[in-house]
Amino acid sequence: MTPKFELRSIRDFGQIISDSFTFLKDNFKPLFIPLIVICGAFTLLGTVAYSFMQMGMMNMMDIKNQPNPNVFRSGIFNDYFLGMGLYYVAVGLYYFLIFLVTFSYIAVYREKKEQEKPTLEEVWGYVKYYFLRCIGSSFLLILLTIVGFVLCVIPGIYVSTVFALAMPIMIFENTSFSFAFSKCFKLISNNWWMTFGIIFVVSLIIGFAAGIASLPITLITVLKLFLVLKSFTTPLLVFFAFLVNVMYLSYSLLAIALSLCYFSYTERQEGTGLLDRINNLGKDDDASHLPTEQY
Repeated sequence: MTPKFELRSIRDFGQIISDSFTFLKDNFKPLFIPLIVICGAFTLLGTVAYSFMQMGMMNMMDIKNQPNPNVFRSGIFNDYFLGMGLYYVAVGLYYFLIFLVTFSYIAVYREKKEQEKPTLEEVWGYVKYYFLRCIGSSFLLILLTIVGFVLCVIPGIYVSTVFALAMPIMIFENTSFSFAFSKCFKLISNNWWMTFGIIFVVSLIIGFAAGIASLPITLITVLKLFLVLKSFTTPLLVFFAFLVNVMYLSYSLLAIALSLCYFSYTERQEGTGLLDRINNLGKDDDASHLPTEQY
């Protein structure tokens, strides 16, 4: 019998990254069912917007072969930027839902008994409950991050790393934005470089995988300059755009890593997991699944 994954444990840099993959492997099917169902509409919307944007780019590159070579009069310029705007709005909401669903899944998982997995209905209940709170908070944090980048790049990088813990705090502790805002600074104390490194490494892994998926689209764009691909361009573009948007679901790995950062920092500062184990002594005869305590 596979023991339940222990969330509330102190972990170092390497353990957080490796345990993120372990949690994803152990919960792949029950996690991706709500991800696909809840985020599915934005997967399709992102596919349409990305295809529209790429076709606009191809038409702009092929403008010399158009009857009207003026990119502004032909409307191609407007089509491209309309597609790009729609795409970034869709992807922004898509990313938000991926993180919200993953954090909600982990919050439900934490309360489950051995061998039990969160269901779609349970995760959906959490998503509905926290949606407005988290999307409003995320908007404010994005504005503050933009201000940080405008003032100077370094403050923007610093606060973006700190704010990465705000959503898990709100969901795991069922707290307000103001409380989460102050606590993320408290948790990040003495852990900023570790958090930044984890975000960088995990994002690099995900970005590499997404880059491979988007490579065919780049090849199609380049080949269209030299070959006639009218009958194949659109279906190929839509297919690979869909593949790219499906790959975005892998950002759930980053959400898992941030969750483990939260639990590790909280355990180190507050020892909530240790206190719970002390209170449960004698109540659970099988404690073999618990990790060795670290001090």
